Amino acid sequence: MTSSHSPGPASPTAPASALAGSGLPAHPLAALDAEPVEARSLPESPTSPARVRAAGLTLADLWLPAVVLHEEALRHNLDRFARWCAEHGTDLAPHGKTTMAPLLWSAQLDRGAWGLTAATVAQARVMRRFGAHRVIIANEVADPAQLAWLARELADGAFQPVVLVDSPEGAARTAAGLSGAPRPLPVLVELGVAGRRAGARGLDAALETARAAAAARELVLIGVEGFEGVFPQRRDDDSAARARAWLAGFAEFVRRADAEGLFARAEEVVVTAGGSSFPDLAAEAFADLPRLSRPVRRVVRSGCYLTHDDLLMERASPLRSGADPDPLRPALTCYARVLSRPEPGRVLLGAGKRDVSFDIDLPVVRAVLGGGAGGRRTPVDSGLRVVELNDHHAFLDADPGAPVPDAGDVVELGLSHPCTVFDKWPLIPVVDSGGRVVDAVRTLF
Repeated sequence: MTSSHSPGPASPTAPASALAGSGLPAHPLAALDAEPVEARSLPESPTSPARVRAAGLTLADLWLPAVVLHEEALRHNLDRFARWCAEHGTDLAPHGKTTMAPLLWSAQLDRGAWGLTAATVAQARVMRRFGAHRVIIANEVADPAQLAWLARELADGAFQPVVLVDSPEGAARTAAGLSGAPRPLPVLVELGVAGRRAGARGLDAALETARAAAAARELVLIGVEGFEGVFPQRRDDDSAARARAWLAGFAEFVRRADAEGLFARAEEVVVTAGGSSFPDLAAEAFADLPRLSRPVRRVVRSGCYLTHDDLLMERASPLRSGADPDPLRPALTCYARVLSRPEPGRVLLGAGKRDVSFDIDLPVVRAVLGGGAGGRRTPVDSGLRVVELNDHHAFLDADPGAPVPDAGDVVELGLSHPCTVFDKWPLIPVVDSGGRVVDAVRTLF
């Protein structure tokens, strides 16, 4: 691929992605594959995923900075978490906001995901457009236009959207916005945590909300939802214990709601929590649910497992290194070039807030590639620390005696919180273990 190539549509014979599998319909994925997009890390832009996939590029061909996905780690994580869910008796509705990438949603569904999770109706609309049949909108919906969209989409009996309610007023508002819909909208009562975001505060408030939802003909109450990730996502303090105690309330809620007949119009009772940090605590709580009048579906909604990371997820996930014999692996890293060594012990990289996440942790140095193409060295403690990010620069400080990269060298950065990395890159190359670019992933934020 060179800059002399036309950025026109991909050839109809271009190879399909081997990552996607058959989780979503092939036609919309192929159309997205052929659509050119501005791609600042590719040597030709605009370009399309199909063109990148067929171009025979290597890591050395990319324009830096470049965030890339690592194929081997990505496949491992997809398979490993699918097995974990099966071992723990839970279904998976992965949070699609992590990637907003239909190709990766398809790979997750191909490995048995029960559905997808969205944070907003706008995200659910994208999932719907690419053929997702079941979407949990893990949020309150208050916008009349968005409720009207849901009402229209309910005309398709194959599409199963689910939304949250956390108060009788919220249930009434949702029901009013669905007036005239061809069938009821499934809803989950959201349990909340005092002082944090949305969700009914306490069992009594949750049951009052459930009664209102069950009584509204435009709604059908199907279960309960919560997000234990509002507790600090770490394992070295009492956060896990607090999350475990809160999750125990799910069992009492469904027991009492079922005893009142509030799930009478539901085919099954859905109980869902479990972000990427504490899915094990959710699975543990769900294993102790009482016997109900309806079958129970236990669903975790982890999203960051797909790429894991070097910091946030590596601190908190039950499948982190040292906590599991077959841990998840970081599959999303950034390569950036050393621009300058303006002072002793100070290195400036050409990557910043526009390229990598910084909302929870600064990146960490994973490796230095001398000259950019080879000479990889990966010391256990490189002595290099990212101490500050500007829009397009990373400040590295070197400990006394640590080897300092030269201008022109390439540094691989490990990242934290993949949710705030994907949204910066409309097209992300996928590289294999030999440094070959074997695929590319479109994001739709």
